[in-house]
Amino acid sequence: MADVSGGNRFAEITPDDHAGTIWIASILCLIYSVLTLALRTHIRLRTYGLDDYIALAATVLQVGEVIAVLLALHHGLGKTQLLLRESELTKASRATFAGQILFILSAAAAKASTLCLMMRLFNLSGTRTGQELRQRLFYFVGLTVLTGVALWAILSIVALGASCSVPGFIRGDSAGCSGQFLRWQLITAFDIATEVILIIIVICVVLPVHLAFHMKCQVVLAFSFRLIVVVLSALHLHYVANYTKSENPGIALVPVIVIQQVELCWSLMSATIPNLKSFVKSFSSGFGIQLDPSLTQAYGSGGRSTRNANGYVMDSIRGNGTAKSRSGGRSYNDPQETPSALPNTSVGSKLTSTREHDSIDSGGSQDHIIRKDVQWDVRYETQPGIAL
Repeated sequence: MADVSGGNRFAEITPDDHAGTIWIASILCLIYSVLTLALRTHIRLRTYGLDDYIALAATVLQVGEVIAVLLALHHGLGKTQLLLRESELTKASRATFAGQILFILSAAAAKASTLCLMMRLFNLSGTRTGQELRQRLFYFVGLTVLTGVALWAILSIVALGASCSVPGFIRGDSAGCSGQFLRWQLITAFDIATEVILIIIVICVVLPVHLAFHMKCQVVLAFSFRLIVVVLSALHLHYVANYTKSENPGIALVPVIVIQQVELCWSLMSATIPNLKSFVKSFSSGFGIQLDPSLTQAYGSGGRSTRNANGYVMDSIRGNGTAKSRSGGRSYNDPQETPSALPNTSVGSKLTSTREHDSIDSGGSQDHIIRKDVQWDVRYETQPGIAL
């Protein structure tokens, strides 16, 4: 058997050097995040929205965060600090501090992307917003949470840097950067609160909708994957507490950085999970019924049905017992049309009238289309002596 104990290693893990663990976590998480972004790009091809651009920005910020961490590893991050020169510790501290800032910005962007996706899928934004009190309420709640996420990112960066000497950032509570555990307690508290609020918003939107219970669960489940971020955030705080009390902060900091990489990676992945077709096909709210990216086409009014590179422009189809499709002609608040009174005809005759209309005004966009299908089955019998 070949001897694998000797030879040169890129990042050998020893009692005084745990940098290899950070190398593995950082590179793997970055790969998963980039692949997730590529999948999202493929799924949302030609239907990009604000949430997709924010997710792209979050991934770019993560790339910068990983680069900062790798630079800190080059200068001694993850090693016993007694073995490092002062200049190396200073460079590692500065790179790590930059990585922490980019971590917060990327995490905030992932939250914002998820929130914008929710507002988009539940039709809480756009020209139709404001037709119902409940819809207006959720719209302003979404804007409030979005503002809160932005403030959380800014205040978290301020909390990290306030009264803290950057050259001593990775030396625990010594070297002019004390109170790190308290700083992260505040950051983590608001981090967890925003994640819980996102799930509560989804539940409040879906709960009053007249849908099968399992479909409501699918919608909530699509966003509930973000609850794992709550667990990782709490775990990160636990390791921060150990790090600030450790006599060897260089080694104790390793699990803190590793959990950060995993948390950020999962935050970006969970922001994309609701875009998967198996979940999207189940999305419904009080503002429309089914949402399917495979049905994403451009609808317009007027003219005959034509086809172009971007989709179909469709007109109303007239005829007995056929469906009507139109864009922006009616909304979810419009009263339902009912069949007019019909003369009695032969016994057992059956009339089926189906109407299909958009619940939002697409305006020729390539966005997801929320449609509502209503079907009537009308049965009537003849009376003797009445002619057709």
